[in-house]
Amino acid sequence: MSSPPVSEERERWRRKQEHYQDPGVVASYDELRFGGRRGRRSTRRKWSAIRRTLGPELAGIGAVLDLPCGTGRFTELLLQGGRRVVSADRSLPMLRAARERTGAGTQSTVCCDAERLPFADRSFDLVLSIRFLFHVPRGLRADILREMARVSRAWVVVDVRHRYSLATFSKRWRARLLGRAPPSRRSSLAEIDADLREAGLALRKRVWLAPGLSEKMLLFCEPAGVRG
Repeated sequence: MSSPPVSEERERWRRKQEHYQDPGVVASYDELRFGGRRGRRSTRRKWSAIRRTLGPELAGIGAVLDLPCGTGRFTELLLQGGRRVVSADRSLPMLRAARERTGAGTQSTVCCDAERLPFADRSFDLVLSIRFLFHVPRGLRADILREMARVSRAWVVVDVRHRYSLATFSKRWRARLLGRAPPSRRSSLAEIDADLREAGLALRKRVWLAPGLSEKMLLFCEPAGVRG
């Protein structure tokens, strides 16, 4: 499967960033994606996979960066156990929605660009990034992952979209049938691994969500050298 031209990929990325600056888009975001039974099940499944994979180490996580936080879909879950959560996003409307969801004073919100995070090295025990990396042009992914690795002292957990699923084939087929733009290109395992290596992240575990059916995968990584 050939890659789209770099200029096309960057233009799609720019439009996506502008899209989420629209307060109207943000107001309907949760209802469209996570308001139904299927959406709530997706959130529970991902959080369950994160808890199960981190196991006892989750109890030792005190500071979390949720990047980008969106409307705070995982914020309440992350706050459990007295964790300190920093919700970061490039979209001010998203940050406002995240704050309204959990109430003032329960977490910090920071408006920033994922390519240049305004945090000191090793500031967080966990950097969590959901529904983000597959939007990012391939040429920028390693840079963004490198920033996540820089500010983490323990874990970086990201979800990606891979090409080995019925969902990927189905989305591309429907787009072609309806004359729509194809979905963002899904990654191969070799591409995913190359991005992690370039970013200085050591992959500890892949978690396939609904193998063969879903294109979603969780990657549990550590900054290189954490375990020696």
